[in-house]
Amino acid sequence: MDPKTLDNIFEKGILGLVLAALLFSALATGAVRTLEFAIVETLVATAGILWLVRIWVNPNHKRLLLPPVVWPMLLFLGYAAFHYMQADVEYTARREVLRLVLYALLFLVVLNNLHKSDCTQLVLYVMLMGGTGIAIYGLVQVIAGSESVWHFTRPSQYTGRGSGTFINPNHFAGFLGMLLPLCLASVLTGRISQPMRILLGYSALMLLGGVAVSMSRGAWISTALMLLSLVVILGLRKQFRLKGIILTCVVLGIISLFFVKSDFAQSRISRVSTPGTPEHVGSRTQLWSAAADVWKEEKLLGVGPAHFDHRFPEHRPTTLQSRPVRVHNDYLNLLVDWGLIGLLLAGVWLGTLTFVIIRSWKYSQRTSSDLSAKTSNRAAFVLGSTLGLGALGLHSFVDFNLHIPSNAMLATTLAALLTAFIRFATERYWVPLKMPQRLALTVVVGGASVLLLGQALGQAQEHGAITASQEAKSFPEQVTQLERAMELEPNNPKTAASLGEIHRRHAMESRFAAKRSHLDKAASWLRKAIRLNPHDAYSHARLGMALDQLNQSEEAEKMFTKAEQLDPNGYMTVAYIAWHKMHIKDYAAAKKYFERVSPLDDPSTPENESEKGLVAWRSESAATNLANQIRAVYLPYINEQLEDAD
Repeated sequence: MDPKTLDNIFEKGILGLVLAALLFSALATGAVRTLEFAIVETLVATAGILWLVRIWVNPNHKRLLLPPVVWPMLLFLGYAAFHYMQADVEYTARREVLRLVLYALLFLVVLNNLHKSDCTQLVLYVMLMGGTGIAIYGLVQVIAGSESVWHFTRPSQYTGRGSGTFINPNHFAGFLGMLLPLCLASVLTGRISQPMRILLGYSALMLLGGVAVSMSRGAWISTALMLLSLVVILGLRKQFRLKGIILTCVVLGIISLFFVKSDFAQSRISRVSTPGTPEHVGSRTQLWSAAADVWKEEKLLGVGPAHFDHRFPEHRPTTLQSRPVRVHNDYLNLLVDWGLIGLLLAGVWLGTLTFVIIRSWKYSQRTSSDLSAKTSNRAAFVLGSTLGLGALGLHSFVDFNLHIPSNAMLATTLAALLTAFIRFATERYWVPLKMPQRLALTVVVGGASVLLLGQALGQAQEHGAITASQEAKSFPEQVTQLERAMELEPNNPKTAASLGEIHRRHAMESRFAAKRSHLDKAASWLRKAIRLNPHDAYSHARLGMALDQLNQSEEAEKMFTKAEQLDPNGYMTVAYIAWHKMHIKDYAAAKKYFERVSPLDDPSTPENESEKGLVAWRSESAATNLANQIRAVYLPYINEQLEDAD
């Protein structure tokens, strides 16, 4: 087989792998779960390996496209590697840095292999059709009143909102928000056939409908600003001015009809300023204020990759009893995790990307005139993808779309394809691929690919063991599977904490000799969990409970003191401390802590005090059961003990 034919096969293979990764990640709830992300890692890493094979097999590959946007990206990766080596929780930092490696490898693969016009158009059409299907799924969810995504059941707070193949409606809207301007730009300014124009027009309506039924206010605002920008740009071109006017009328009509007919959409807006509701804007501002407090601990370097989740409980407001995981503002999240240096590096990357887009803008037109009346697929893609990335950037001020693999990968692909247009503006960014450059590229891309493949295999094996433990029908089988998961991934603090907790719980059902053995094992595993994640308040508190039962009260007191320092306002942490105080017969202190979680009602006041307390901000059954147990069992018992003492 001649090298040219072989090269064409490799090119199509890379295209297929990239499209498979993009589509699969979007269909698999955003690829946020371990197994799905491992599959995405495998697909992208394989594309990277095919790229290397393509370079070495075909001697005609004599140059590499390396525009200025590549260098701050690689610099940030180097900074991420440094941060990883300093991280408090190695497992968390490694998983976050692996995502960055994946996005960087995807960027380089797309930039140097899929920049041809036919590849760009195929990526565009496939993603638009996939996005349309996902949008239709979201519309069906709302119409049918379904709360399921495939075989998953969504959390109750998303009731009435469309989320397509995503669990979180906001991320669903963020994904569609990137595709909508691409679709509209192709319909209005693309050089496509009439049947394709009609098909894409239908897709645009479905994408807009998907954004609407997501009930994501951030997506509504970012999409509206994107559409406004598109109308303004079209208004600057004489031939497209009428299309811009028609687009404005159609969109305004759809928006008006949607808000008139949807009571839920009206309530999402009206309850923005209503305290105590999930829609209240105060919940976001409180979270951002807590994030700012976390950042102040490590202003220059940040607290570590994805470490906001570990450090947040120490600064938790009393009204935020959930686990936010991220800051719900990608830029503030970047500042908290990576510090001022990370924010600066990301800003340089964004600045160079903007420079590349501006530099190549006029070369994407069919003529040298910015006001050309001719249609162009190239110009339509540049316009649509720029506005799509802009919409994502605006939405990221109030959410964490860039931390969802499917959304980040789509944004990475669009950015890479946009960057590739710089080749029409200048030849200066082509680097000759001589032997030293080929070897260096092989080391970098091959190393990244092998790293991702190795980690993907380990993640899949660990996921299998953890899943088996969850499905285990006996305590020994559950322990065996968790210990196997621990052997496969010895740095996962959650697995160690789970082993400690199930031993502690099993001890309560065991006789004396077995009880002592299980408590010793629980203490050992919980100490390991604390070594792996020193910021985990629950592991400290549960270790304290095990030590209490082992009659090591002084050591237990130290653990509970540390737990309170790490999570002073968490309802479960406070409940653990209350249990400890009750165990050591410090009933006055136990009453104070239990009342912080869920107080008894005082009949002498018109208010119902039982509806207050930290647990009042949670609605799941575990929190409700805890509140009922405190009011029905613990507080009455403590009050009796205090009365007897008097």
